[in-house]
Amino acid sequence: MKTQDLTMVPRSDQDASLPFPSLDGNTLQAYNKLVSTLYRCLHDNTGFQSFFDAFQQHFKALQGGILGVTSNPQRMVYGWTFGYPEGFEEWYINSDLPEKDEALTRYAQLPPRQFDSFLGGDSSRTILDILGPESRAWAEAVGMGDSAGMLVTRENGTNVVFMANRHQDFGPYTDDELLQMNLLAPHIENAVALHLKLYQSNSDNENLAMALNHVNKPLVVFNALGSIAQANDAARNLLTHTGNLFIGEDQRLHSSDKRLSRKLHDAISTCIVHSHKGHLDTRTLFIHNGPERLAICLTPLVAESVENNGVLAELFSFDIEPVPDLERIQTLFQCTPAEAAVAAALIQGLGAGAIAEEKQISIHTARQHIKNLLAKNGYRKQTELVAMLVRALG
Repeated sequence: MKTQDLTMVPRSDQDASLPFPSLDGNTLQAYNKLVSTLYRCLHDNTGFQSFFDAFQQHFKALQGGILGVTSNPQRMVYGWTFGYPEGFEEWYINSDLPEKDEALTRYAQLPPRQFDSFLGGDSSRTILDILGPESRAWAEAVGMGDSAGMLVTRENGTNVVFMANRHQDFGPYTDDELLQMNLLAPHIENAVALHLKLYQSNSDNENLAMALNHVNKPLVVFNALGSIAQANDAARNLLTHTGNLFIGEDQRLHSSDKRLSRKLHDAISTCIVHSHKGHLDTRTLFIHNGPERLAICLTPLVAESVENNGVLAELFSFDIEPVPDLERIQTLFQCTPAEAAVAAALIQGLGAGAIAEEKQISIHTARQHIKNLLAKNGYRKQTELVAMLVRALG
């Protein structure tokens, strides 16, 4: 589906003075809590209600859920929902409405991990102008004002879709909110994939190790002592490929460079300590490996008891040679072409000095571009910006 009219258009240098969507400190903290709540749903098989509650409050959502829908015909086969009347899931499964649901059709046609909304922030229109008769009747009955959603995954003829409708009293979803949803999208993909394999598998012997292997991206889970609880095959293959990192006999992540090993252990331990205090922001480490750079994003996993807290590590390998997708950086992070080029260098783990040398600009200019990226996107620290860049583009 072509979504150009619904996404944020990159601005030119001349437009840089216009207002930009931003995430202030409180919003960023709330976003981090959303991520933590989402991963806490993996501790049992009850679904995603706690995450839905947090999502509903944060985004002023009316109703929605995670729905598994067959492609042809479009029918709901399973799901977790929020905000609907009692018995909605059973009624919806046994009705023909999914085939006529414009939202399901729209989101199922999107690329994975890309949130979209019907109104795209345009308050001059209403969703009733877009929907067909059946969906319009439902929207009018509940007072729906907008709808946002994403394709979580597509597998074996079933599309897993996340959708969230909004009441008309709160207006359309804003660019700020869609930005946060898009940053949240990879986490939703991770959590849903793991939950389906952990609790919806036909095998009674499914466990975290097996579930992680169903997720294609490299993932490692550390326990409360900083030891590796599980690492999926994708992560082990990537570690073997890098040559710089390996899992030791003590089940900790090590490097042949002792200073790097210390840096890794300290970062993991810091994440665990911060999780005890409710500080849930992500830390990102970069490891140079010849023509590649490895980025490790560390996200605290919060359990009911703090002694069971852990850390989820997502590993991203970046090839230095290919030209980064600067247009996507401009769209997601609302920046100029020059700032996007600096953002791409930050993803490679470069600092202001190295960026200035590589781009042949002054270090003052490089630092100013970084400051602009922080200000426009509401980040307090460069580490927060880097983590979001890696997550969004890795």
